[in-house]
Amino acid sequence: MLMPDSDLQEAISNNIEGRHRILIVEDNTELRLFLRQLLEKQYTIYEAADGETGYYQSVEKLPDAIISDVMMPKINGIELCKMVKENFETRHIPFIILSAKDSLESKVDSLGYGADFYFSKPLSNELLLLTIKNIFEQRENLRTRFLNDYLTNAAMLVKSDVDKQFFEKLTGVINDNIANADLDVDFICDKLYMSRTTLYRKIKSVTDSSIGEFIRTLRLKKSVEIMTHEDISMNEVANRIGMQSSSNFSRAFKKEYGKSPLQYIRALREISPGA
Repeated sequence: MLMPDSDLQEAISNNIEGRHRILIVEDNTELRLFLRQLLEKQYTIYEAADGETGYYQSVEKLPDAIISDVMMPKINGIELCKMVKENFETRHIPFIILSAKDSLESKVDSLGYGADFYFSKPLSNELLLLTIKNIFEQRENLRTRFLNDYLTNAAMLVKSDVDKQFFEKLTGVINDNIANADLDVDFICDKLYMSRTTLYRKIKSVTDSSIGEFIRTLRLKKSVEIMTHEDISMNEVANRIGMQSSSNFSRAFKKEYGKSPLQYIRALREISPGA
């Protein structure tokens, strides 16, 4: 069951000091406790004792990563992985399989259903911790690149073809209507045939931005593209990207990039003289 819009921000951001959130799905109580104790100093932990509960938790909490055993009651780890990767809202979540089997066949089956990593038991604590650390560092690096590099597209934040197609379509709708100052969530949802709740959850989980923030980021990316190719006034740039005044545009730009539009373009041209 999904929560109403008013509760979404709290649901997705409900962690300690912005820590990454990990869902542990493991029917063995002792091992589940061990994993919690191993990870809880660095991450916010959710738990499930079977695959069915794990799936509901993954949809409700939208964790930043899932660690799952294979052999479990109700729904096993492979089936859980398949369900997570087939759900539009959760398919982008990194999925780590823990298995007592070390056979190539078992690994191929797991990865074939969308698992991102496969660890055989007995588990190497150091390797698991390093893998999780790398997952989150790589994601943050991609988010930073998306925000700071006007040439990057949101599709680079996700791995699956379906997610890439979604973000390409989403950015296409926004860019096609970028000059419309009244561009809003309802307009985008109508174009994508998607509910506000689903759109919010997907954008927030992948980009860590609200829909409004995501639109603003694309407006500002477009402004850089315009300023690097055309010699026009700030008022004209603001109008072209759907901002009502050059002062609003300059404030938003400096908040996003840490520089005024002119300072940013000057610095960009020093790095790339042809820009």
